[in-house]
Amino acid sequence: MARFFVFERDMGEASARHILIPIHDFSLGGTERIAFRLAGEWVRRGRRVTVLAGASDGPMRPQVPPGVAIEVLDEPVPRSTFSRLHLGAAMAGPAKALAPDAVFLIGNFHFAVAKALKQAMPTVPIVGKVSNPLVPATLGTGLMARALAGWWSGGVDRLVAMSPGLRGELSQLVPANRTLAIPDPFLDDDVPVMARSGQPRSPLSLLFVGRLEPQKNPLLALAAAARLRDLGVAFKLTVIGGGAMEQRVRKEITRLGLAEHVTLQGHVANPAPFFREADMLLMTSRYEGVPAVIGEALVAGMPFVATPCTAWLEGLVARDATLGTLVAAHDASQLAEAVRQRAGQPFPTADAIEQAIGGHRLSAAAQAYLDAFDAVYGETSRA
Repeated sequence: MARFFVFERDMGEASARHILIPIHDFSLGGTERIAFRLAGEWVRRGRRVTVLAGASDGPMRPQVPPGVAIEVLDEPVPRSTFSRLHLGAAMAGPAKALAPDAVFLIGNFHFAVAKALKQAMPTVPIVGKVSNPLVPATLGTGLMARALAGWWSGGVDRLVAMSPGLRGELSQLVPANRTLAIPDPFLDDDVPVMARSGQPRSPLSLLFVGRLEPQKNPLLALAAAARLRDLGVAFKLTVIGGGAMEQRVRKEITRLGLAEHVTLQGHVANPAPFFREADMLLMTSRYEGVPAVIGEALVAGMPFVATPCTAWLEGLVARDATLGTLVAAHDASQLAEAVRQRAGQPFPTADAIEQAIGGHRLSAAAQAYLDAFDAVYGETSRA
């Protein structure tokens, strides 16, 4: 099983007792869902956790666990194209008033608030999870890429990569001593792997789960579906998720003549039944960090076909090719052919799935984060 970075510390050392989680709002998102799960576990371990929101918009507020305090800015900052540019300044005063011992930024989207929070609270450590690549892969790792990565992550004391492989990539852009690896906890400790027997059925049941946004590239999923139809593969594609591209997706379904093959479910609060019923997950993202949807599919016994959107998936496939297929390019024909071939192969075994993703269970990751907060807090208190 993968080895992750762990802090060793004397339990008598100072601890970060109060952890602040700034979020823009309660919009749907994987980083928000993971952060709230971590927050609940930290409370269960005796820490105080406060979520500071820029606005109360969005449906995820009920998912904040009991015991986690919620504060919303008195003068809300609704989400807009440039809202992140002044969210940090709006949050700085209220954040300082809450007197946290550490700040947790749940993903790259929220790194924009770090500089303002650091200026207001220079001795409070800020730990940020790198949920997606810091800079576009097309920039490489040269001087410009390193400068952009340093600027975007300015104010963040420790950058958390979601796997050792991703930490290696991150360390090419920022100093290695600013980085650590903690597995992204998309699995609860008591969730069993539901292995399946045999192989996918016909007609094949495909599942796409993700926001209908450019990053998730739903139009590529539809193009792959059209190629599958042209190859004569019997299938149904269910799309779970909503977003700004919904109307464009609907028009593309009509244009490609896919109405009999594709069903749009919109947002689904509990997609677990869809994972249990589908045969295969289709992921067409342009980029990802550690996509929890892959873990949710695998724990339901379902393999995946995906674009080359993250080094984490490369590691999974290299570990065990029965888990899924990673195509070489963001190409509809390659995706369709990979789906066709995967449909003729057995489902992955429970042992293979557990070996691949068992490190992403909640308790170990929650403690690793607390150790990180405490270590950086201890460094700051001794300075």
